[in-house]
Amino acid sequence: MAVQPVNITPATSAAPAVLALAFRPFFLLAGVWALASAALWLGQLSGWWSVQQLLPASLWHAHEMLFGFGALVAAGFLLTAAQNWTNVPALRGTKLALLSLCWLAARFVPLFSYGQSSMVLLLGLQSLWWLGVLAAFSRQLWLAKSRRNYQFIAILLVMMLLNLSFLLLAHADMPDYAAHLSHSMILMFCLLMGIVGARVIPFFTARATATTQSSTPRLNKIVLFVSLPATALFVSSGFYPPLFSPGYLMLLSALLHLLRLGLWFTPKLLKHPLLWSLHLSYLAMALGLMLMAISLLTGLLYFKDMLHLVAISAMAAMMLSMMARVSLGHTGRPLLVSNLLALSFAAVLLSGVARTLAVLLAKPLLLWQLSGALWLVAFLIFIRVYLPILTSPRLDGRPG
Repeated sequence: MAVQPVNITPATSAAPAVLALAFRPFFLLAGVWALASAALWLGQLSGWWSVQQLLPASLWHAHEMLFGFGALVAAGFLLTAAQNWTNVPALRGTKLALLSLCWLAARFVPLFSYGQSSMVLLLGLQSLWWLGVLAAFSRQLWLAKSRRNYQFIAILLVMMLLNLSFLLLAHADMPDYAAHLSHSMILMFCLLMGIVGARVIPFFTARATATTQSSTPRLNKIVLFVSLPATALFVSSGFYPPLFSPGYLMLLSALLHLLRLGLWFTPKLLKHPLLWSLHLSYLAMALGLMLMAISLLTGLLYFKDMLHLVAISAMAAMMLSMMARVSLGHTGRPLLVSNLLALSFAAVLLSGVARTLAVLLAKPLLLWQLSGALWLVAFLIFIRVYLPILTSPRLDGRPG
């Protein structure tokens, strides 16, 4: 996982700094949208304002958090990482700007228009963005014959299909089916986090703490072998009665994630915010999957509340931590963050906990608002700290 220098000719590195690599505009837009869309949703949830939207409010919220914010961060990470994996220059410049504008336009369509023509436009914009990401990413892997990473192409393709199917079902007035696909998207993110986490978390931990890296290749294969059918069974269970509950495989997957996390742990990591944020978000994923499984198997827990622990404390927290690390490493800066960034990591982790515990209250709005406030604090800090980093050239003068 060591970063290798990438040979980029001056002609390909002439783009403005913010368009030098995908992580720059994608992470910046993701941070701004995480803040703006959450504020809009929190206001609607609290009854402070009402907005006419193409999608029902709850489905719009799910779409923008998963297929808007989450997908953008994942794409920014993969397109940037693929340059290190393959030594093939990544998307930059005008093409990257057009792809970013396509994503941005798709965010505004549901807010300022409604009707069939608007849905067609939204479907077109989302499709163009996904296809652009897939084409750019696949090109890097294909030129380098990086077969080990072809699995990410399949994951991105499934995510795109879930996104487009979600919009079609929402437009066909099938909100329950659309909601199920948004829940399925969270499990796809768990699959992605499991694969990427197994590569980077033990590596980052060993390097920062000067300890021996925990190598778990056999366990990694077992986790993937269980997680894939668990995800597939859950997706299909929303449309056809399953042979058995996906909760069994989800529970097994959660236990395997906990085992793997335990093997990666060293007390020394607690001194490093860039490490404990990754470990805690991975822990939240394992615990969230366990609670979701218990909900499916027993009905004693409300599934959507348990799911928010994964969506916020696992998915969003890991993304925030990785955005912070990648942005530092790929701009030639030391992998050190301030106490303010540590507060940001803690805020988003606690945001998911507050949202999950809201089910315990007869009137959960207070904890929903607390969760929203913690989320806003987390991403406000990220934008404040990383805006100048993401828009200025690398400190070492190298392209990227």
